[in-house]
Amino acid sequence: MHRVFHFSNKPPFPLRDGGCIAISSVLKSLLSSSEIEVFHFTLSTYKHPYAPEMYPQTWKERMEMDSSIVNTKTNLLGALYYLVRNKSYNVARFYDPKVVKTIKTHLNNNKYDTAILESIYLLPYLSLFKEKGIKVIVRAHNLEHEIWSSMAEKSPIFLKRWYFNRLSSQLEKYERTELAKVDGIVSITEEDALFFQQFEPEVTTTAIPTAVKTKFPPTDYSLSDFYFLGAMDWKPNIDGIQWFLNNVIPEGLKGTKFYLGGKGLKTNQYNHPSVENVGEVENALDFISAHGICIIPMHSGSGIKIKLLENMAMGKPIITTSEGVRGVDVTHEKEVLIADDPDEFRELMYRLHLDKNLRRKLGKNSKLFIKNNYSEEKLTRRLIAFIKDI
Repeated sequence: MHRVFHFSNKPPFPLRDGGCIAISSVLKSLLSSSEIEVFHFTLSTYKHPYAPEMYPQTWKERMEMDSSIVNTKTNLLGALYYLVRNKSYNVARFYDPKVVKTIKTHLNNNKYDTAILESIYLLPYLSLFKEKGIKVIVRAHNLEHEIWSSMAEKSPIFLKRWYFNRLSSQLEKYERTELAKVDGIVSITEEDALFFQQFEPEVTTTAIPTAVKTKFPPTDYSLSDFYFLGAMDWKPNIDGIQWFLNNVIPEGLKGTKFYLGGKGLKTNQYNHPSVENVGEVENALDFISAHGICIIPMHSGSGIKIKLLENMAMGKPIITTSEGVRGVDVTHEKEVLIADDPDEFRELMYRLHLDKNLRRKLGKNSKLFIKNNYSEEKLTRRLIAFIKDI
């Protein structure tokens, strides 16, 4: 039996954002293998508190679990301290001596063959596993430094642009230095894998995207309104929605509405004639099923956008940007509609709003694309094989 220490920077449940979905995907793959024994350890933060009752009962019966609280809240003094030292504040926030003590206790009491770290933000704990001779695989959900670099490019404020660039360079330096010490890297996109292979040639690297569920109720293509569901405490989402409201539909929509929901969203956050702000959504499936056309107006970020895969798996017609489909080999007019220019984006919206046959065509092609490329069974086999080969 191969014993895996699965270490996440936040609990996968409840499934509040794309990161949680990506973590739960790997955990589900591990638990589905009869050759793997899993110990799941997660950090518990103010944004993502550990709630074991939210985990599926069948999962809890298949693995041992534990957590440790860490204070990841940002503060000005902390940011200035790490800025002066030219160290990554993003990473430092996830380190806590009490977490070290808890992990050491588990490693002293049990034997593990492999540790899977679900973020570069967990690399401050790397030496604990290496000292025990445990093989370490890091799952890189994104190129973290690229997210900050992209936000810097789009910021009109000089001081913000400078600070974001500084954060980006600190993160890139950290990624290159620390990832050279691990045994394997699993990226979510081929593009990210090529970056790691270029700078970490001695580390075994592969790209295994997030597996998504493919069985959903039939899609209602008579629905023609618009919606977005995503974590609204994540800056790329906030910036994307701001771009959409200010540039694509500044004067509103005629004869339809845009429904906005997501974690961290306040119901009075946006004052716009065509926006129905529903705040945090209790049931994502119900929300998505109740609306027609998915809008993903991303202009920054890194890695695959989980919200894209989820909506494609449900057979929803989607309008997005080049950034929104980055890392996913879809074709404009076949599985999704893509536009980066605000006027073109708005034209695609009205076109899809009026054309039920096009909504059906895109939705069905999307669903088939996910089934052929992102099914849980196929990606689980690849992950288990990678773990054994390290």
